[in-house]
Amino acid sequence: MGRELRRLLVDPLRLTEAGGLLPLERGELHYLRRVLRLRQGDRFAVVDGLGRLWSANLQTDPARQEGAALLEQPFERPLEQGPRPAPPLRLAIAPPRRDGEVLLRMACELGIDQIQWLSAERSVVDAPPREERQRSVLREALEQCERLWLPRSSGPEPAAAWFARQPEDQLLLLATTRCSDAAPLLEVLEREGSKVASPDSSTVTLAVGPEGGWSPLEQEQALERGWLAVSLGDGILRTSTAAVAGVTLLSAWRQGRQRPLSSGTSGRPSP
Repeated sequence: MGRELRRLLVDPLRLTEAGGLLPLERGELHYLRRVLRLRQGDRFAVVDGLGRLWSANLQTDPARQEGAALLEQPFERPLEQGPRPAPPLRLAIAPPRRDGEVLLRMACELGIDQIQWLSAERSVVDAPPREERQRSVLREALEQCERLWLPRSSGPEPAAAWFARQPEDQLLLLATTRCSDAAPLLEVLEREGSKVASPDSSTVTLAVGPEGGWSPLEQEQALERGWLAVSLGDGILRTSTAAVAGVTLLSAWRQGRQRPLSSGTSGRPSP
């Protein structure tokens, strides 16, 4: 039922305090009325980005330009509740020259759980999109693609130092075209994925470099720290293209691992 309703992402704290009737902020009301074309009493879905979804109907006061979402289920018993995807997938990436916001949106739609921005020696962009803009892009992407869990983004941090801090018991994958030992990403996932210690806690990370690639020092330090060199194809890809190609393979691999275990990732709460 929840997948048939257009979605609105709301901060979990506001939902906790709402008591079943959630006052809508001006931007939310504009989105529901002007973008989704909802009217008084129309139904939509409210999600908290933490795996929970409630159905609601729109209550408006046109004279005051105010509105509220009337939740149709108690806060403690959402219509749908899904576990956090496992294992978590993380994309570590140097900001591309262009399309940073498009990259964020596609990463969210394809299933990435964490985005870590890196500052590499050959970076052509000093910083990713502003934090406020990142939140807005991820919010819109989550509402559009009907995910229940909101991805997180952080950084930027110097690449070499960040590589060195990652636990060696994680599955750490370095996308590169300048390493003769690099194996195709999917082949490495199928070979090494079974070694993930705990699917709920062990993060699978794919690092994608800037337009000029990783520097020899960055690559050497990463490989010494246990990162595995992987290839995304024979050609030299732009940063955003490489990221989308890699994330697509990561998501398909995780979905293949989950399929034998469950017929779905969300469901109605027990009565």
